[in-house]
Amino acid sequence: MLKIKQLSLMAGAAVLLAAQQIHAAPLEIQFWHPGLGALDDAVAAQVDAFNASQTKYKVVRSARGSYAETLNNAIAAFRAKKQPHMLVAIGASTQTMISSGAIVPVQGLMAKAGYHINWNDYVQPILNYYRSADGKLLSWPFSVSTLVLWYNKEAFKKAGIASPPETWDEVGADAAKLRASGMVCGLTVGWQTWVHVDNYSIMHNVLEATRNNGLDGIDTRLVFNNPFVIKHIERIAKWIKDGRYMYAGRAGGSAIPAFLSKRCGMMIQSSAVYAFLKKGAHFKFAAAPVPHEPNIKLQNNLIGGGTIWVLKGHKAEDYKGVAAFLAFLAKPEQQIKWHKDTGYIPLTNSAYKSLEADGYYKEHPDQEVAIKELTRATPTRASMTIRLGNAAQINAVLDEELESVWAGKKTAKQAMDSAVRRGNEFLERFQQQYQATGK
Repeated sequence: MLKIKQLSLMAGAAVLLAAQQIHAAPLEIQFWHPGLGALDDAVAAQVDAFNASQTKYKVVRSARGSYAETLNNAIAAFRAKKQPHMLVAIGASTQTMISSGAIVPVQGLMAKAGYHINWNDYVQPILNYYRSADGKLLSWPFSVSTLVLWYNKEAFKKAGIASPPETWDEVGADAAKLRASGMVCGLTVGWQTWVHVDNYSIMHNVLEATRNNGLDGIDTRLVFNNPFVIKHIERIAKWIKDGRYMYAGRAGGSAIPAFLSKRCGMMIQSSAVYAFLKKGAHFKFAAAPVPHEPNIKLQNNLIGGGTIWVLKGHKAEDYKGVAAFLAFLAKPEQQIKWHKDTGYIPLTNSAYKSLEADGYYKEHPDQEVAIKELTRATPTRASMTIRLGNAAQINAVLDEELESVWAGKKTAKQAMDSAVRRGNEFLERFQQQYQATGK
């Protein structure tokens, strides 16, 4: 009888120990993000640092391919009720995410979890991109970037160019000098629609779409077939013909090889390619602001990159873990490390001022250019954001129409008119779908 009692006590102790171990195991928080190549190590460092900072939660990250593939995987997972807690989506998909009915707005999430965040400390043009109509933050800015002009300092010296161009006309003149010095092209760009239509319009305070670029409602329609944009596209088409400009392809990173191989002396690309250039460039390079038209009141740049959306369908305790992770990412020391490791922009003014006070930008001036572009002017309603439903499809149409101009098959006006007509069909379809579902 005693032996049976002892065995029973031992079994009970084992069950209690197992229960304690299960209870002690950290709660897993699933975090899906696109594969960012050389930047994946920086993402891993952020996640690992959070996991090491506490024992209650464990963020499990998973790279899911391109931005489009990551979003599509998440949509499929949501329908199957197997969605992650957090998803990094490209900024252009903001309206799609807002209208999906699948998100938990992060400002409310953070407040509910007890985090008192000084939103005024954040770089406001970054938050503007992801705010609701009443000013509440919907998603958590993560891999935030904007466009800069990267240039080969050695090529500039050889061509007799003393300083980077400030206007588009100066870009053309310098591109001609680079060609004359023996380069294959003067300028190439990554993400051509972001360069030649989105940012070009935002910087010059010109609407790309009605309803303040969709900020004021989903019943928006495209209007980038305006004389201002058309004239710019005509200029680029001329440069393609005489070799001053090289079209490198639709993929965002397609222009990088042309710049690194010294075929092109200038490249307009994301500020976040800093890590790639630092590793791959066998020449001295620098960054300058994106060129603009002369004699205008210059607005802020448009941000790009990814943002973290929190998805519905999880337990209340899980969302406490999500909030803890987001609060960790917001710490000045984490923002500073992220900025240094990647070239992505720090979210807070306090992090920026700390870097500035430490003299970081005196040693690394290239990494300050993007911040100054975003903060050089108070955003207007026309320069806050571009928020379009079916944005991926619209960008694909615009890419196709621009390619027809570069190939000499259409005039700039013909292509932009066609892109507006075709793009508006996607906007109408999105509006009808939204109104039908009532989301």
